[in-house]
Amino acid sequence: MRFDSTRLLLVSALVLMLATHALASSGGPPESNMSGDSTVLNGCNCHGSGAPGAASGPSTEVVVSVAGVPHAYELGAAYELTIKVEHSSNTAGGFMMSSGGQGTFSWADDQAVRPAVGSNDSASAGSTSDNISHDDGTDPAVWLVTWTAPAEDGGDLSFYLAGNSVDDSGANDAGDHWNLLSFVINSPSTTSAQAELGTRTISVGDYNSLFVSEPDEEALAHERQLEIAEGVFVTGNALYFTSLIALIIGAVVQKEIMERKRGEGPEWLDKELAYPQGLRRAITSAVTFLLGLYWMSNGESAYLYGLSLFISLWAAYGVYRTVLAAKREPKIMDIA
Repeated sequence: MRFDSTRLLLVSALVLMLATHALASSGGPPESNMSGDSTVLNGCNCHGSGAPGAASGPSTEVVVSVAGVPHAYELGAAYELTIKVEHSSNTAGGFMMSSGGQGTFSWADDQAVRPAVGSNDSASAGSTSDNISHDDGTDPAVWLVTWTAPAEDGGDLSFYLAGNSVDDSGANDAGDHWNLLSFVINSPSTTSAQAELGTRTISVGDYNSLFVSEPDEEALAHERQLEIAEGVFVTGNALYFTSLIALIIGAVVQKEIMERKRGEGPEWLDKELAYPQGLRRAITSAVTFLLGLYWMSNGESAYLYGLSLFISLWAAYGVYRTVLAAKREPKIMDIA
């Protein structure tokens, strides 16, 4: 018997938890938030950053907007308002809106809108002068309502809107985000020029946060292929030119060894010709060497400064060969 009672209590608690969530989702937001403040003025801080263990506050990731808002109202005129709550990853959401009891809100039967909790009107009513809110959680979070201006001039009217974007996890958690919007509709006594401006869209939040691009796997794979191809190209060129330079240096060293072993060398060059030739080669070597160092220090392509340094070394080797040619004894040919 004790076991049955315990099981009954557990089942009852579970039913109450589910019922509480269902009522919270279908009945709209409460009139007051967790802090006891007005929800429409201060936000629903049981969601998002206000979830247990997190600091409360609105989120600029949520864009709350109202379209069709007049600059100045005309007495008794009806205005079609479009309320939106947008987020980059969440599509469902809810809202609460207040006109301070001025004018009347109304909506079609297909809109998930109701008089807000705490209103004197029935939850099933199709219009109210009190605050309004979502009825069931809406996905996408868009609602169409009509606001009819008061029949008498009430001065400038202040409107307040709280928008909540939810992640449909079934709980009030950090995946939900909310934001607050307020605006003023001027009285009919405002200048006719402003009254004739028509309607406007008013919003709050960071629109850039809505455009979070999803990674394109095909594009990422293409980029990786390009990186691999670039790496193969650079490595292949580096190995090719390194091998080429090594072959040239090896051939020069082998030639020098063979010439010394055989007592040979460059042909004799008269000093009157050797001096200008050596000077030209020395200048070429110095200029290309400095130019190569300059390009290297400025982060230019390795092919550019590598070629410049190679020319410098080759010209320096040319100076060495010129000196050897000038030092050789002239060979007198017997033409007899």
